Amino acid sequence: MKFIIAMTLAFLAQLSWAASPFHQHLQSTAQSLSAFYMYQLTEGDEKHLREFTKYRQDANQALQNCTEPQKALFLSRWNKLQLEWKFDNVAGVGLNLVRQVRLNLREYMTEAYLYSTELPSDLGGVSEKIRDIQLLTAIMSARTMDVASSHLGSQSLTKHDLQIQSKNLAKIVQQRLARLSKMKLSKEQTSTLRKVKTQFDFVEDSLVDHSKVAPYFLVYRNVIRLGKLLDKQVAGF
Repeated sequence: MKFIIAMTLAFLAQLSWAASPFHQHLQSTAQSLSAFYMYQLTEGDEKHLREFTKYRQDANQALQNCTEPQKALFLSRWNKLQLEWKFDNVAGVGLNLVRQVRLNLREYMTEAYLYSTELPSDLGGVSEKIRDIQLLTAIMSARTMDVASSHLGSQSLTKHDLQIQSKNLAKIVQQRLARLSKMKLSKEQTSTLRKVKTQFDFVEDSLVDHSKVAPYFLVYRNVIRLGKLLDKQVAGF
């Protein structure tokens, strides 16, 4: 009986930090957008195309696992996006994205993010905070890569787009990191968190100030490294 109780508690603990399917969908959507725009910025690097394909498949699977009301809100729009979510290879120009497609992708991520903020969440534990950091950094990265690859840069952002305030998201990430630093963790976990903070501090300015020319390759790679460090941290629980 004690063994069964222990196993049940372990299972419930696993559920407590696991992101909901919709949060997983939002994070994978943001990651797919980052990879998609990196493919353009690198003029067709196949590695980013593979990353884009993987993240988009992850986002699709997560959405399929969402509740019926969530699918009613987002699934038809998501399916429609899949038909237009691609670049045209224009002779003499290179990879080109139809402006309306960019706007549609932005609108989808913005509305998915706003919807996610209304979902119930428990951020009291270590793993919950880590999950939130992963999600927010993915969203900030997607916005940075989007702006960097747009001909109009930050001037192309609409009032609707600006409902995602990267500066506010960065403040939340710093708050999460500060609270994690005060929690009782192992030496290895504390060391990993220090690396995460160093990594985030390095890219934070580029993630929040879209009026500057961002070193997009460094930003993208550092966000991926940050995510891997956070995955390692979660695995420690």
